[in-house]
Amino acid sequence: MKLGLSTRLSILLVCIGVAASGATGYYAYRANRSMMMLEAQGGLLPATQLLSQRFTAALADVADDALVLATMPSAVTVARGDDASDAGRARLSQVFLRFMMHHPEYLTIRLVARSHYGLERIRVERGPHGIVLVPDSRLQEKGHFAYVFDTLATVQGHAYLSPIGLTPEAGGGPDAGAGRPTIYIGAPIADAGGSNVGVLVVETDLTQVFQRLERDLPAGYLVYLANQWGDFLIHPDASQTFGFEHGRRVLVQKTFPATGALFDGGSARVTFNGSAGIGPGPMHAFAFAFLRAPFGAVDGNRFIVVGLGRSLTGVLQSANALGGQIVRMVLVSSAIAIVLAIVFGRALARPLRVLADAATHLFEESSAPRLPVERSDEIGVLARCFDRMRLEIRSQMSTLHARQLELSHLAGHDTLTALPNRMRFMERLEASIREASRNGESLALMFVDLDGFKQINDRFGHSAGDETLAVVARRLRAAVQEAGLVARLGGDEFVVLFSNPRSIEAIGQTAQRISAVLDEEVAIGAHRMSVGASMGISEFPADATSAEELLAKADAAMYVAKTSPHRRYVRYRALSDGQLQAQQGGAGGAA
Repeated sequence: MKLGLSTRLSILLVCIGVAASGATGYYAYRANRSMMMLEAQGGLLPATQLLSQRFTAALADVADDALVLATMPSAVTVARGDDASDAGRARLSQVFLRFMMHHPEYLTIRLVARSHYGLERIRVERGPHGIVLVPDSRLQEKGHFAYVFDTLATVQGHAYLSPIGLTPEAGGGPDAGAGRPTIYIGAPIADAGGSNVGVLVVETDLTQVFQRLERDLPAGYLVYLANQWGDFLIHPDASQTFGFEHGRRVLVQKTFPATGALFDGGSARVTFNGSAGIGPGPMHAFAFAFLRAPFGAVDGNRFIVVGLGRSLTGVLQSANALGGQIVRMVLVSSAIAIVLAIVFGRALARPLRVLADAATHLFEESSAPRLPVERSDEIGVLARCFDRMRLEIRSQMSTLHARQLELSHLAGHDTLTALPNRMRFMERLEASIREASRNGESLALMFVDLDGFKQINDRFGHSAGDETLAVVARRLRAAVQEAGLVARLGGDEFVVLFSNPRSIEAIGQTAQRISAVLDEEVAIGAHRMSVGASMGISEFPADATSAEELLAKADAAMYVAKTSPHRRYVRYRALSDGQLQAQQGGAGGAA
């Protein structure tokens, strides 16, 4: 039986319609899937940068402490052995003990003299029975250790970082830090002539830092950290970490070849898709983002490689759901195309061309042709189905864009208090310093450290501590109002930047308001607890001319206020002028 032209044209139009619908659905699904995978990779980069900044900020905090301790006047006297009465050495030992009590991650604080083959003058260590001051009979020569002779070669005002390694399994048991990841951070002690006469070395346990990096991420994320040679320091499989300590090398560039560019200087960041497993289970598809970063604000030519992996199973759930909708729409469209092609063969040519053009310009809203959705026939039904599919795809794209904006916001703000985080605050501080330098103006920086927060955390748990931090943030904003910028550095440490001249003149009144509102009790369930705070104030340009130095000096002033029985806040200039010597005793003199 010979088929007529109309029948053959109808059959041809049916084939074209089905093929066009299928191709459109397949292209939309593949394009949406690829777009989501790329968005997943790109969305990991801000989170990876934030992770890197948290790690390097933790090292920078330790380096700041070491620099503060190394610049104390009594440190030079003790390092040179000029303290015949040992009064300065006793005061300095007490300061070391206080630092150890406030920083549970510090395993050892040493003051090592350059003379006598690097003999230790003071050593405070955390042992199985708590924090102890090591007697003179146990002090050792440390001049042959890299963290001593490399620190002696470091420029004054800069810090030395050792490679990250494990403490030996000997001597002290778990409380002494045996077998834990540690780093030695040293600062040179220079005399008035600029010669390095000793070093101040802080041995830091990185276990809590590593745990915080992994704990702060949602479930399903994989965290990786490697040193500058590629040895894993953090890995989902703990047996892959610190292989160099056990006579084997497990390298990130071998496990993930795409990261090789990070080690040969070809790129500072890479993203890719690959397979990985969590525990003994099967392998799954993941999106990965790795970046190379120096040790943050700490000087040195070493770097770390930080990586995050996110399971693509969750990322592609919406793509798979959209794929199902596309399949159903393609089937409906194909069925309608068959019916319309058989009944209206010749009349369908023009509307089908319109639909084909719309499919071609699916993601180009400006050039997409107008669909005949107002028609009441089958062509209109097909156009409306296609329009709904197009709207669904654009809705998915808008959702992905909103998630990307949310990640960008989280990179610069603290998730608990909604205050600017350390990274965003340091950017604002450096910008304010540059503007103040151009205009010949002054700035003031207030370092706020909560006094009773540890008791609340220990007694009521971390959830109560988080609630307390949120209340403190609101009270700080209310007390400061528009006078300054409030930010959270981490833990129970907050900082306020005053750039308005009137606000700087009234900074004492602002400190009193802050002290008053933080002394008010906080309701924790059926209990009420008082938090309180100690504050240190440094000023630009009177006290320092750089952001890091301003922050370090405000921190030093805060520690003096914390140890003072009569003062809730202390200005750093008061330390320089000696106004607190009578009240502070050893702590004031050391600062």
